[in-house]
Amino acid sequence: MIKQNELPLVSIKSMNEVHFEEIILVNILFEQLDKELDFETLCKSLQNLLEHMQEHFLSEEKLMQETKYPSYRLHKSDHDKVLNAGRYAQLQWRNKKDTALLKEYLEDDVLAWLDQHIKAMDTPMADYVSNTLNLS
Repeated sequence: MIKQNELPLVSIKSMNEVHFEEIILVNILFEQLDKELDFETLCKSLQNLLEHMQEHFLSEEKLMQETKYPSYRLHKSDHDKVLNAGRYAQLQWRNKKDTALLKEYLEDDVLAWLDQHIKAMDTPMADYVSNTLNLS
């Protein structure tokens, strides 16, 4: 689990809000796993997280395209990679019902990735978009 105040911030408030929403969904899933809730509830929560991530990425990608962000392809490929990992984790969960594996995905593939992605990809992108659109 992660607290919102542990997440790096970017220069666009709406992006921070989307990141916070994602953390809430991850934490809900962690809590449900700890409480050993039923399989379908966990499936729904994982699906909600993956859908949120997809919407999150599409909105960022739209901003990058609108402002002709120079590192768009690199940034998008990172989004694609994590979405594919999420789909694979979802498939693994449905097939194996292994809570340890799902927790490992959340910790290693979502939380660790999100922190690194915000620092390395979202921060420069948000600064570029803010300057381009005069959002400062």
